[in-house]
Amino acid sequence: MHPIGAVFDYPYREFQTLCDSAHISSVSNQITQNYAKLTTDWTETLNSEWTCRVYLATKMILNATALLNSLDFAKRSGLRTANPYFEYYATLSLLRGIVFTLPTQKWDSGELINISHEKAINIAFDWLSKFDKDTPIRLKKVVRQLKAQRELIAYKAPASGDRNLGNSYDLVKLLTILAETAQYNSELLELSVTKNADTATFSVLDEHIHQISTVKIEGFIFSDDEDYYRLGYVRRKLRRPYNLALFMHPGQSEDFMGAWDGDEDNGEPFSQGSPSEWQAIFEVP
Repeated sequence: MHPIGAVFDYPYREFQTLCDSAHISSVSNQITQNYAKLTTDWTETLNSEWTCRVYLATKMILNATALLNSLDFAKRSGLRTANPYFEYYATLSLLRGIVFTLPTQKWDSGELINISHEKAINIAFDWLSKFDKDTPIRLKKVVRQLKAQRELIAYKAPASGDRNLGNSYDLVKLLTILAETAQYNSELLELSVTKNADTATFSVLDEHIHQISTVKIEGFIFSDDEDYYRLGYVRRKLRRPYNLALFMHPGQSEDFMGAWDGDEDNGEPFSQGSPSEWQAIFEVP
């Protein structure tokens, strides 16, 4: 079933179950109006910011997928200390991915990239509550549990190991809902840009590429050549925001996932697998 308001051929699995067609249509109209406030006065700067925000959102989906694959490997290997980390940060990645697609959140010279855990959780679930009141409350409680379990292992070093950790939640379903919410937002954004924006504004600026590709943390500077390369491709080929499934390029997903593979020559068995194994939460190309 394809949600009302979504016109692209993305095979939603969970998102449309949040509410009935009449309500999702009403919410879509509200969201479209929010995007229109931006796109009717679209500038080169806004185009560049939002193109980079869509790129960030695709990275959050890929990151969540990589962490979910790592979780599966850890479970099969008996590496239980890592499981709470993988579960929580896969979820946090997608909460941030939603935030990056929200018309209500400003770029703020790139500071949006550094949004805190608490803000990402609250903002993303406030947005989800537009579609349904009950499900976000339940899912937010699950995220709180995942966060608590990660902190328990990291900070309290429980002598009983993971004996007190819960597992009654459906992590894949949670991640799928979050990824598809970001996808749905990006579809409405794309439609609004196509309808309202002046094509002369379609460019990606160096300052925004740099804000994503080079970060400073605790006085250390990390520069990512792959981000620079991928955003260079975006600047040449895409030039504007599209929905996440269309924006995400096979070369991007293959390089991102492959960057976390073990070195077979050194006897490191972990592998993200083939593209057919990256579909658990999103239709990764």
